[in-house]
Amino acid sequence: MSKTKMNIAPDSHRPAALLVAALFQGAIMLSHPALAQNTKSSPVSIEASVSLEWDQTKGVYIAIGDAVVEQDDKRLKADEIIARYDPSSKGRDLTDVSATGSVVFVDGDNVARGAKLDYRIVDETYDLAGPKAIVTSPRGIITATGSITYNASDITNKQVIAIGAATYKDDNGRVVEGERVVAFLDEEGAIETINADGNAKVVTPKGIVATADRLDYVAATDRADLFGNVEIIDRDNIMRGSRAEVEFDKEISRLLSDNSGKRVTGVLNP
Repeated sequence: MSKTKMNIAPDSHRPAALLVAALFQGAIMLSHPALAQNTKSSPVSIEASVSLEWDQTKGVYIAIGDAVVEQDDKRLKADEIIARYDPSSKGRDLTDVSATGSVVFVDGDNVARGAKLDYRIVDETYDLAGPKAIVTSPRGIITATGSITYNASDITNKQVIAIGAATYKDDNGRVVEGERVVAFLDEEGAIETINADGNAKVVTPKGIVATADRLDYVAATDRADLFGNVEIIDRDNIMRGSRAEVEFDKEISRLLSDNSGKRVTGVLNP
């Protein structure tokens, strides 16, 4: 099927440049938080197999049917892409961008996939909807059956929230799971801490599995603290208690008692 295509030079068509800037700035990249710094350096390509529409009265761009927006090594693809701006504003700055149906965003080695992407430019927040939402980067992979939300409104306290059978796996094999997983990032996009609630699980690179009601992971110490109904399985060895610590770098799992008086138990096989 042939596609309708536009090649737009950013200097001659500012709203189109703003469209791509917003798409790239709001992309789901854990390792590259600022993606729209060079939108005026090269032309923008927008294409679709069904239609391209620009409503200047309402301030809406719509690309339908295998819609693709490309610039340099950045590419956003979806069944439909819609971008909105205030037509009465002087600069026609975009307010929000939506991509629906088989969404794929590629920026170099980083890839985000989901059923729908909604990006709110004012508060620098996006929502990537499942059921198979996934973000991959050289630093790790995060997945969720419900949604993945990214909030960069506070540059010193960026957050990624994954809901629904969420999993984060880093490039060293560390795995954190939970029904709700929240990752806190620094200004460069590196993970500082991860909190997991509901069927929380942490897996060490060597295969030690620890489960609990909730857990907190701190990247600086490479340690996870687990709370509530803790179980640690290391091959044929099983330990249970109310609280535990897992040190990834040292491959040490430590089960601790709490103030409830409940004893720590274990089955250890030589």
